[in-house]
Amino acid sequence: MIDVFAFIIGLAIAFQLITAMLLFILGKNTPFVFLVNKLYEEKPKGIYDRFMNGFYYMFFGIAVVLFRRSTEKHGGIKGRFIFLLEWIGITVMLFILVNIPHMF
Repeated sequence: MIDVFAFIIGLAIAFQLITAMLLFILGKNTPFVFLVNKLYEEKPKGIYDRFMNGFYYMFFGIAVVLFRRSTEKHGGIKGRFIFLLEWIGITVMLFILVNIPHMF
């Protein structure tokens, strides 16, 4: 059972990283981002909409939110590089967290 949860969490992290790199390379005005943003509901009405919002944040949302925040705050190229540095930091933290159990 723990392996299933670990697989789902690993898959979510992989999708976040893939989304982050696609955003860094292509920007936010791409068909991929339009498709992903249709999964999110501003005002969820039922359990399905809430589930899809959770799915969105788990698999794509963190990358999209961080990209929007960094490009709106710092502009185009500078915002993209700050976004890249954020994801390098997140990746380093993930490697540290994954390797902590192997240290003991």
